[in-house]
Amino acid sequence: MKDLIKEKHSEAENTLFMKTIFEKKMPEKLWADFIYNKSVWYKAIETKAEEEGLLDDLEGIKRTEKLLEDFNSSNKYENTPKIKKSVSDYFNYIMSLEPGKVMAHLYTWYMGDLSGGKMIKEIIKAPHSSLEFDNPEELKRNILSKINHDYIDEVNVAFDWAIKIMKEYDEELINGN
Repeated sequence: MKDLIKEKHSEAENTLFMKTIFEKKMPEKLWADFIYNKSVWYKAIETKAEEEGLLDDLEGIKRTEKLLEDFNSSNKYENTPKIKKSVSDYFNYIMSLEPGKVMAHLYTWYMGDLSGGKMIKEIIKAPHSSLEFDNPEELKRNILSKINHDYIDEVNVAFDWAIKIMKEYDEELINGN
């Protein structure tokens, strides 16, 4: 699977948003905004996956509440961020998916958290309870057991959404917001 998504993964990693993270230059306020918005599309993934019974053997996978905890712990600003247009569109897309396809989105995002979360925790100085899992290796195995090459097109769609969201944040970085 990794080889089949390598190009999209690389494109996502090369957004200004991700480069800013890796360069340890992410503005605290923008990170808090991102975490809040991430909770929105995670809620959609978790709701849809739960409706389809896909979370039955993924105990401890849900991250929405932990993302909101991280946001509330790190946000030092008065206002709750606005939901980005790309995030709102992605939420609606996920909720309209035909049965089974949400697994590709769960795979894309949650495997990223399970695999790359350690690195993010070292780079971004903020609360990261959403990146702490009690059973990461078991969760990875269970997610991988539910995904196969039939999902590749939808995994690439999930990466397209990730890139779209990150590019919306790129605009804020460019404009200094």
